Amino acid sequence: MAAERVAVIGAGIGGLALALALKDSGREVVIVERDPEPPEIPPAEAFDSWLRPGVPQFRHAHVFLARVQTLLRDRHPQLWDELRTAGLELSRLTDSFPARHAEGFEPAAGDEDLRHFWGRRPTFEYVLRRHVGRLAHVRFIHSARVTGFVTEADAGKLRVRGLELTQGGGREMVEAEIVVDASGKHTKSPEWLQALGVSVAVDNRPSGFVYACRHYRLLRPLPASLRREMGGTLDFLAYATMWAEQGSYALTLVCPVEDKELGEAIRRAEGFEALCDQLPALQPWRTQSAVTSKVYGAGLFENRWIRYGTAPGHDLSGFFAVGDSYMETNPMYGRGCSSAFVQAHVLARVLDETADPRARAALYQERTHALLYHYFNLSVDTDHMCVIKAKLSQGQPTRLRDRVLSYLYDAAWLGANQDSLLVAREYLKAQQMREVSSVGMRLRMMLHMLRAFVWTVLGRARPQLAPPGPPRAELLRTAAARQEPHPPLPPPG
Repeated sequence: MAAERVAVIGAGIGGLALALALKDSGREVVIVERDPEPPEIPPAEAFDSWLRPGVPQFRHAHVFLARVQTLLRDRHPQLWDELRTAGLELSRLTDSFPARHAEGFEPAAGDEDLRHFWGRRPTFEYVLRRHVGRLAHVRFIHSARVTGFVTEADAGKLRVRGLELTQGGGREMVEAEIVVDASGKHTKSPEWLQALGVSVAVDNRPSGFVYACRHYRLLRPLPASLRREMGGTLDFLAYATMWAEQGSYALTLVCPVEDKELGEAIRRAEGFEALCDQLPALQPWRTQSAVTSKVYGAGLFENRWIRYGTAPGHDLSGFFAVGDSYMETNPMYGRGCSSAFVQAHVLARVLDETADPRARAALYQERTHALLYHYFNLSVDTDHMCVIKAKLSQGQPTRLRDRVLSYLYDAAWLGANQDSLLVAREYLKAQQMREVSSVGMRLRMMLHMLRAFVWTVLGRARPQLAPPGPPRAELLRTAAARQEPHPPLPPPG
């Protein structure tokens, strides 16, 4: 097995994570990437200078959850140190809990495993790419486009044996014992495999939301206490602050796909700034910042889980998928990069454990499903709840079941999150993609939520919801009236 060659489609987060996970396996890793080789620049310049047209959301807001931060800390400490040197920050737990829990906060065992990385995607990926590029077992083929698979078929069984690609006008082939698709959400593997007779099942759940983001830089250091209450929701509009290295941060606005007026406003620079100016929670740092980017808009988000080779009689071997080409969740929750690292390390271990092609395929699907499928469902359920809240805020018709669900969410879940540090800590674990808590802990959470629900019904407590903001009509009027963009960032020095 140590002599195996692994051919990877894509040098993004998923492909680099797999090469990193295989660093001690003795396998050769060949990564085929359609974008040019990255320039030799300081990591701090990656956001402005590194061109990555093959990555649709390269400069959008990102967060690197505790699941990947601790994986790098424990298994790849040299890379972890390089990321810290490049300026990535560790989050503070008191910024992640509701404000009432932050005062007099007492750390508990395991809290260090709940801290995530704050940083921009280009900086993170550039440091990762530079680190992986130094590994002796990794070879990159840049400016090349994969056009299909090299396969062999026998009696209803298909084995993937390599990649066909074009580079510089010529056609080439990379032979490999293992082929991994890490090309992202626009993967061509499902259609290529289906054309070869392989069954591919796609579980696709649209999110129902669009978002836009913009990057800024603080003009002076911000007091740590102001990093609390970094985001919130008005139900029809959600907002969040994503801190990054060297005083940078991104603001993100999210609204339902169906709200065309609000969706158009958040995509315009003038509209984006006008909306942010009306959200009181953002003002402490907006008044001390300058713009460093255009507004990046995005949409058509979905939660998608792809199962390759699922039908009997269509055995598929030698092929695996990592990242969004396998599991995609609404990027608003920041689970994409962490999921890719988890999948990559699961696959590396499976390849070491057995050489049997069918056992490898079965183990990989079984273990990734056990580790990640509940987070896929959590994204779907959270999207559904946000859609309900948005409809209710606008007085749109909703089913009785959804209205009851919304009330329980406010009274029991949000109420307990505000009232109970235990529930808030478990909620943070879910946000940070930590391991699922024990049955006993979940029962304790249920009791805390029941108490919060009873207190709300009796009028003794009310859930503290989002920081206040103006009504939708007022937001839109101000956004429509704004003509001038935010002042640009002054020249360095």
